[in-house]
Amino acid sequence: MEYSKRMILEDYLGMSEVHHRQPIVSDNFFGSFKKLDFDAACNRTILIPSHVLPYLKNLEELNVKESDAMHIIFDIDESDVKTKGVVFGLKKITLKNLSNLKHVWKKNSSKIVSFHNLQEVDVDGCGSLVTLFPLSLAKNLGKLKTLDIQKCEKMVEIVGREDDMEHGTTIEFPCLWYLNLENMPLLSCFYTGKHHLECPLLDRLYVECCPNLKVFRSSFDDDSKKEVLEAPTNLLQQPLFSIEKESPQPVGLTLNEENIKLMSDARLSEDLLCKLKYLILSFEDDNNGKDSLPFDFFHKLPNLESLRVTKFSGLKEIFPSQKLQVHNKVLARLKRLYLSELSELESIGLEHTWVQPYSKKLELLKLGTCPRVESIVSCAVSFINLKELYVKLCEKMEYLFTFSILKTLVKLETLTIKKCESIKEIVKKEDENGCDEIVFVRLRSIKLNSLPKLVSFYPGNATLQCSYLKNVMVAECPNMITFSHGVIKVPNFLKIQTSKDSDSTFHDDLNTMIQKLFHNQALPKAKSPQKMPEAVGKGLFQTAYRRPIIPR
Repeated sequence: MEYSKRMILEDYLGMSEVHHRQPIVSDNFFGSFKKLDFDAACNRTILIPSHVLPYLKNLEELNVKESDAMHIIFDIDESDVKTKGVVFGLKKITLKNLSNLKHVWKKNSSKIVSFHNLQEVDVDGCGSLVTLFPLSLAKNLGKLKTLDIQKCEKMVEIVGREDDMEHGTTIEFPCLWYLNLENMPLLSCFYTGKHHLECPLLDRLYVECCPNLKVFRSSFDDDSKKEVLEAPTNLLQQPLFSIEKESPQPVGLTLNEENIKLMSDARLSEDLLCKLKYLILSFEDDNNGKDSLPFDFFHKLPNLESLRVTKFSGLKEIFPSQKLQVHNKVLARLKRLYLSELSELESIGLEHTWVQPYSKKLELLKLGTCPRVESIVSCAVSFINLKELYVKLCEKMEYLFTFSILKTLVKLETLTIKKCESIKEIVKKEDENGCDEIVFVRLRSIKLNSLPKLVSFYPGNATLQCSYLKNVMVAECPNMITFSHGVIKVPNFLKIQTSKDSDSTFHDDLNTMIQKLFHNQALPKAKSPQKMPEAVGKGLFQTAYRRPIIPR
């Protein structure tokens, strides 16, 4: 029934003359729609014409994805009597990979239609979109909670100018708590012209790879004052927020060097960042060659729990060997550390004596595209609270850690290693010092993916007991002969996969299964190993660094 409804709807959308005659179906038929999905099979240039809008006023969710034909989502005709004054129930709209999309709302005025129930907007990969909201619509989005815009390469402003551009206008989103703007090289402002952006509940603010957009301004900053005074009114591209006035107290935030400089001013309130828990340091636009993190700034973040460092040119070590002159409480609550796209990073530095208290508190550690890092740590360190370890595209890494470190991973739940071309073993063999068994109390998942030189997980003889291990994936590891030279106790072991989409192979002995896989791969030596599905190679790491949307 739902399929037939969709087919009738698509036929109905194509009947441009339908508003000149009696509708082909009753209002109640379309009134029952709550959710609509369109994909590449929909080759329409205008998705919902003006004459269809009144019949979809009860629609709550709209998803449009993977269409190169789409130019307009809502085409609103000011002369259409039936459309005027209609209030739509739409709460969520998702637009993904619509390469030729020019308008989401065309010719809109709040006097014609109302979308004031809209709560979630997610736009990703719409490379021809220059602006998102008309001003008249943006000023009536009182229920909007989340706004996520990514990879819209031609977007210049979020709220577009209309015929009579207003100056000094207020754009207020009283319910907005999550704002993410990412990978938009031309984005220069929220709205062209003097305005006030008010988001009193905003506590997750992420702006990354938007080099022309200023996020904060300060009355103490002379450069900001000069820019405002010299800019023509019609070209004023003001920052999103004033630190002293409209700026919220965020829980999640992206900062670059310019933002840090503004927020380090001693004249600002000490409470400005007191609630911050999730910080992304993204210095992609700063070719400053600095070789250390801004530890002197971290004292302003007493509640920081999650830190991601990315695109930091010149950074060779996260934690330097010499103890810094910082307060002992700096990073005292840090639990999650993400390191990505750090081309010159050579060491994390977790093994240094003054850093080891942080190592013991870490619950999550993720590394991606750090080509010079050779191992997680260079000597014995305790990771007694680590639950998740993820490593991808660390080309120089030959092993993750040593046997002595392995013994401390008692709380480890998931281990994922992908596309590290030099790794020969996950755990480096060393003197076992009479230790004949290691118990992983919580380990549930191991994923080893695209490791061409991997020979074994652990080449030692100690017994590995993994009482709760249920899922093992070994894909594109053509030289992996065995999992471990010792005994492996996995009483609840269920399956081993060679790719995300492959059928599971069941066996009660992990070593035997790995040896069988190696034998099967060795038989057709003349053939190159079968390439994994692309989804396996990309999906996990793409979500690994996704902005944390924590339920409020």
